[in-house]
Order: sequence, then structure tokens, then C-alpha cells
Amino acid sequence: MNLMVDFAGSKTHMMGVPMGMLRYAVLVLICVSSATTVVDIGIIESRDVDEMHMKAALNNITTVRFTRIIVPLEQPFVLVRNDVLNIINGLPVLLAPVDTCSTYQILLRRYGHKRKRVTCFRPNPQPEEEVFLSPALLFSPSIINVIQRLQWSAVIVMGDNINEAWSISKELTARGLLCLTITYNESDSNAVIHERIMNSTTTDRGFPWNYLLLGSDKGVHVVLEEAAKFDVLNRRRSDMRSTSQWLVVIQERDLELFHKDSWLDNVAVMTYPNISADWPIKSDKTCWGDMYTLMYRNVVGGNVSRRLAHVGKFNCSGYVYNYSQLLPNLAYGFNGRLFVASTMRWAPFTFVKNVSGELTFEGLCVDMLHELSLRLNFTYRVKYPPDGEWGQEIAPGVWSGMVGELQNNQIDLTVAALTISSSRLKVMDFTYPFGYDKGVGVYRIPSAESTQWKILFFPFTWQVHMCLAIAFVFSVLLLYFLQCTNRNKPTTGVDLGDTTLLIWGMFIRYSYDVKSTSIATSFFISFVWLFGTVTTAIYCGNMMAFFAVSKETLPFRTIPEVASQSEYKWGTQGGSFWVNIFEFGKSSDYKAIWRGIRTFNQTDPSVLHTDEYLHRKKVEAGKYVFFVEADMLKGWARENCDLRLLEDSVYQVRYGIGLPIHSPYTKLFSEQLVSFSEEGLFVAWKKKWWRGEDECSDGKKMATRAMTLGDLQSAFYILVIGIFLAFTAVMGEKVVQCRRRSQSGGTPPHHVS
Repeated sequence: MNLMVDFAGSKTHMMGVPMGMLRYAVLVLICVSSATTVVDIGIIESRDVDEMHMKAALNNITTVRFTRIIVPLEQPFVLVRNDVLNIINGLPVLLAPVDTCSTYQILLRRYGHKRKRVTCFRPNPQPEEEVFLSPALLFSPSIINVIQRLQWSAVIVMGDNINEAWSISKELTARGLLCLTITYNESDSNAVIHERIMNSTTTDRGFPWNYLLLGSDKGVHVVLEEAAKFDVLNRRRSDMRSTSQWLVVIQERDLELFHKDSWLDNVAVMTYPNISADWPIKSDKTCWGDMYTLMYRNVVGGNVSRRLAHVGKFNCSGYVYNYSQLLPNLAYGFNGRLFVASTMRWAPFTFVKNVSGELTFEGLCVDMLHELSLRLNFTYRVKYPPDGEWGQEIAPGVWSGMVGELQNNQIDLTVAALTISSSRLKVMDFTYPFGYDKGVGVYRIPSAESTQWKILFFPFTWQVHMCLAIAFVFSVLLLYFLQCTNRNKPTTGVDLGDTTLLIWGMFIRYSYDVKSTSIATSFFISFVWLFGTVTTAIYCGNMMAFFAVSKETLPFRTIPEVASQSEYKWGTQGGSFWVNIFEFGKSSDYKAIWRGIRTFNQTDPSVLHTDEYLHRKKVEAGKYVFFVEADMLKGWARENCDLRLLEDSVYQVRYGIGLPIHSPYTKLFSEQLVSFSEEGLFVAWKKKWWRGEDECSDGKKMATRAMTLGDLQSAFYILVIGIFLAFTAVMGEKVVQCRRRSQSGGTPPHHVS
């Protein structure tokens, strides 16, 4: 219960507060010792105090024995004389008037009695005023004024003195503020303090994290230290560092020991004065305090440190003057906080270069991270995952790669072309997607040199070649028939060989001196000549096109065709999203691809290698298909004209920035990415990094080039065939002549003129 004393009526009034609270922190020992017959209370005073009033305040104690310790105002150090200290050590409770209790408390602490607390009281209180006070309560009007200036609607009051904490909470509640009061002891361990802070954040999840911290230097130090580590201990699921606001009330002497290395962004400090013997107690100088704010400062070497900056003053009457903002860091985002980001090489999103043994990163993702750092005011360090993987579930709930780093709180975020998937969303958060793509396969078309010898047949299809052959044979036979049935046929007869050569010459536009002996023969020869002219012109034109542009022969075009053939192997990037797609996909095509990968992996483990450039070498070597996102593969195809992409896609993917599960920054980063999209930054970054001229454009393919021996090898083959046939004919003629000589007796035949 909370005890209120009205000396005007000499009655004790009880005001309801939560059960379990002691009357005052200083009366704990009184309550504990109330079973005894006598309670010793020491009164340190500089003038007479009405014992009747004190007994009225303690009317529930059967017997109260007051020990009066007279300390003159001009000689406060009398308190720490050995004989006086011996008396004080035997007193469980020490009381002092409100105007001198701070001085006595400081003297006792200075001379080694840190655990001996002096409780202040008003010797002549007004109705409804509290009798017992602590030094901090003297400045409660100014503390409340500062809280109102900060526009807090709710306050978490933490203190090591129950009287202080609950008294200020009561005053704040009376002014319409929501209050949550949590107390701690100066001797509490760090784990207990962390539990207290955790309780303050989970009692009401909608409660703002606005802290009023009261206490001694040691207690305040431990609380701020644990609050700074809170986000890490909470697995980065909170943002105590940026979103919490702290108003610390300590005495001026404790400011020297204040925890300036705290990395909480928003900390303001109110220091009430140390009253010394050199200052008259009633002077205005003892009633003024100073206000500070914990700022970030750049020191030598570019290192960031914290420094207290003076921002105003206050006094015990409630007057507050601040010439600067109390919490200026609220306007500076993350205040230069260092974020550790993990990425993976994946052109054009991230390029990795090794400069003097150090990895440097560039690309669309790095530009995006840099723009985020400018807008949200944070610094960053980009690193590569130790295992070089994107993130794959290697055991139930256990992930590798960048996803595993997030899961184990080793990094703050991932900035890479990391695919959003339902399985990954169980262990991490993704922002608004910053990129979209699809999975395809890339392969190299068969070399044209293997079919270059057939180039003379390419201008016409096999059906055309067959029709030309039939037309040739038919023309030879028809012309021979016409010549045989002609009544004016030559006396030497008609030779089938001459007729064949005549038709062949017409087909290839060779000039012959043809003497027609009939009108039918003339008509036929004319139209055969015209037919040969047209077909030869078409053939020559098509042949020129085939020399300029190579003819493509694609071994397959779709994923089912890849899975059904045995000439090419295929693979994907190990430790990536695509392994899960093929392994656990429901499509029969995906299952067939995965069966092939598993089979190839037994003899060639590189089909599941994590290095995409090793896969590129395998693709360019031939007989290999690599399945990943299309954007990077399109870049490969622009650089190598022999590479082709499959016509159908594997899976539609989305890329997002990865954050720890239940991260407080997911919404903030997503809003920034939406803003980038609306401002056209992603379009500009794509134009910058989707670089490189297409070496395989139609213009490049049609460019003039010198003919190689491979291009003309079929012509040389025909020449060789012609030489072979001529040589064979010569040899045949020689054989025939020899046989005729032998038949005629060895004398050459002679002709009669």
C-alpha cells in the first residue's frame, strides 16, 4: 500500500496502489522489523523536527525510537566522523529534511557507505503531500515538463527506488499519460536487468518504448548496457536501438561515470546538482540542473563515438529551458549504424572483383544498398557467405548460405538476387520485390564445321533436290526421244551421253551450240534453258545468304526435349533455389530433370557446383545445359553467339532484400523500394548494368567477312570429285584402247578417207 500523510488533520490516508508494493522504499526495514517492540529511526537534522508529526506518519509502528543526529549546515562533514558513523551504522533507517538529504547522501556515498540510503521528508508538509522523498523527486515537476515536451503519450518508468518510480508514475498518470512501472536493484545481475527490459516490451506490445530511467550510476550503466544489447539478444527481431527513447535522471556527480559508449540512438540525460558544503543550502545554485543529449561524433581516423552535448537547464520548480533538441537523433534515421550485408556474385545484380586481395562489389544490388544507406543514414559492409551458397535447407529447419547467416544472426540483411520462396519465408523476411525473372536453360548449338561440307546442298531442301533430279532425268530421256524420232536426225545417230551433257549444261547455264532439227526439240530446249536460268539464279542467291549467315541446327527447344535426349548433360547451381525446385517440384518435367542431375552427379559432381562461371565453361565446351535465371544467361548469349536459350521457362522468380524473421525493418525497407520503383531508379540501374553490345544481333551476323576454307570446302570436294571422275574416265579410255589393240593384232586401226 502507498501511505499518504495529512499533518493538518493528523490522520493517515490510504491511497490504493497495486498489492505487494511497500509503503516507501525506505520503510522496508520498518515493515520487516514491525514485529519487534522498538524500531530505531535516525533523523539527521540541522534543526528540531516535531517528533509528533513523525510518529503520526508512522502510527502503525507500536514503538518508535528516534535517534537525533544534529549536523550544522555550515559543517556537513560532521556526519562522517567516526563516532557519528558508528551511530549511523547501527540505525536501519535514516531520515533527513528535504533541503539537506542530498548533501548527506553524497557524503555517505563518498566515504564508502554506498548502500546506506538517506530518505528525504518534508518537515512541515501540506495536505496530501508525500512525507518521504528522494532527491530526484525534488525535480519531478521538471521531469514531467520534459516528458511533455518530448510528447510522450506513454512512459515506462524504471528505477532502483520504489518510492521514486511509483511517485513519478502517479504524477504522470494524473496528467493523462499511460505508465508502466518496473523496478530493479542496483545489485541485480545483467540477466535480471535484461529480463526486466524484456518484460517492459512484452507486457503490452503496442506500448511505446519511452523510458524514464532513475537510479544510481551503476544501475543506470547496467540498464543502458543491456538495452544496447537487447536487439542482438532478441535475435534482431526488435529495434530497441533506434525506436526507443530514454530520459535518464541521475545526479551530477554520476555524469562522469555515465555510460557514453551506449549505442542507443536516443538518450537524454537530466542531472540534478551535488550539494556541497561550499554552497549555501538555500542558494538558487543548488536548485538548478543540466540537460544533455548523447550525440554521435566523428573522431580521428573516421571512427564514430558518443559524446554528451549540453542542451539546456532546469530547476526544482518545474522551469525547463532547452536551447537545442533533447533527442535530435530521431531525425537522422539509423544514425550511421553499421549494417553487415551478405551477397552473392550474380551478374548483372552483383559483380565481384578481387583488388589486391580484397573483394569489391558492384552492380544493381550494390547501387540499391548505397541509395538505401543515404536515405536511412546507415553505413554498410558487404561480405561473401563463407560456404558460397545462396541458401538451401540442409536439415529440417537448418539452412546454409546467406539464409543460414540470417538465421544465425551473423548478418543484418542480404542484398543479392535471392529468390523469394515459401520455404525461405519460414525462417526469414523478404521486402517488396525489386526484381523479377524466370528460369531457363542455356546450351551451345552444335559446331557448324561438322556440317560445313554440306553447304552446297543447304540452299534447297531435300524435296527440291529430289524434284530437280527427277526433272533432269526426265529432260534427258525426253530430249533423247525427240532426237530419235526426228526424221532429220543426224546420219551419225543420236548419242545419249551428248544428250545428258546438253541437259546438264542447260541446268547450270553453260553455253552450248545447239542445232535444233525440229520445232518440238527447239521448244523443249528453250524452256529447259529458262528453267535452268531461274533455278540457278535462286540457288546462287540462297548460297550467298548461307555464306553470310550460318545455318542453325538446334538439337532441342524445350525442357521435355532436353530430358528425353541423351547427347547433352545438364545441371544447375548447387546450394541455390533451383535445387529445391527440381528436387521437390511436382511437374513431371522437373522430376525428369532432377533424375538426370542426380545421375550425372555420380560421375560429374560439377553439375551441382556453386560457381556459375564453371558452369559457363561447361556450356561453352558443348554438350551441356545449365538451368538458372534468364537475366544472366541472356548476358552470356550476348557475348557468345553460339549460346542459345530454351524457348520455355522453368519458374517465375522474384528477388527481395532478406532480413531476419519478424524484423522491425521489413516495412521500412519495403517502403523505400516502392519509392525507388516509382522514381524510376530501377530502370536507370538496369540501363547501367545490363551493359554490353549484343555481338549476336542481326546486323553483326550480316557483317561482311572473309570466306574461310571451311566455307568453301564443299566446292573443293566437288573439284576433287571431278578430278577423280576425269582420271577414272582417262584410265577407262586407256583400258578400252589397249583391249582394241590386242583384238586387232597390235596394229592401230586406220581410217579410209
